[in-house]
This record gives sequence, structure tokens and C-alpha cells, in this order.
Amino acid sequence: MGWEPSLRIGMTRRRRWILILGGAGAAVAIVVILILLYVPIAQESSGYTAIGLRLYSFEAVSLFKEPTPWPNITYRSVTFGFHLWCLITPAAGKICGNATESGGPRYSYSFWDGPPSPSPPWQTWVSPDGHEAVQYRQGGLAHLLVQV
Repeated sequence: MGWEPSLRIGMTRRRRWILILGGAGAAVAIVVILILLYVPIAQESSGYTAIGLRLYSFEAVSLFKEPTPWPNITYRSVTFGFHLWCLITPAAGKICGNATESGGPRYSYSFWDGPPSPSPPWQTWVSPDGHEAVQYRQGGLAHLLVQV
């Protein structure tokens, strides 16, 4: 039974290494999660997306970087007008807008923008005829969508 103490020492060292590696792995996982939550991820400036059974092309715009609080942006013959802060409450601000088809109907929409969030959801509005849509993400990022 002379081998038993060395076996115990070996197991203690092994456990120590397992704890060290496990702790290091957990620290790396926490850092990666924090980076994914708080570092802004590059957004596509244009592309295609499906909503329901419709395919839309979109252009991304940053509303808070526009030179006016009432930007009008035309994309694929649809003018998207925004009125930043058409209503302000203690908890959030409301962004209102209109989508106007060239020579066609005009539809109104609105979105809420609240306190900063690490991963805010997209709010989506689709016009009654389905031809245009807007997706808004808290912080001023909007996708202007027109059906393909």
C-alpha cells in the first residue's frame, strides 16, 4: 500500500488543474457573452428579408444621425417620413412616420424608443397593402422595406 499516498497527491493535482481550467473556461465564456451583448455588431446597410410570405428589399438608416428630427428618405419610389419624438413620456419616446408611395396611398406608423437595452427587439410595421414596411430597433436604427 505504499502507492496510495502518491495516488492521492496525483488526484489532488488533477483536481486542482480541473478547477483551474474550469474557472478559466467560465471566465472566457463570461467575457465572450459580455462582448456579444455590449459591443455594437455591424448591421447590414441593405439586403433582403422576408416578413410573412412576402420578400422585401431593405435599406438601413440611422435616424439619430440625420441632420433633422423630421427626415424624409426615399427608397425605391416610397418616401418614408419620420417625426422623432412625436410623443415623450417619462419611460419612452415615440417616433411617428408616414410611408407614401409615389402617386399612391399614404400610411402612418409609429414606434417606441425607451431606455438603452443590450439587445433590443425589432419592431415591425407593414402597410395594409403589404407593399412597404418599416422595422425599427431602439436606438434609432430603421430598415426601410419595399416589396420585391
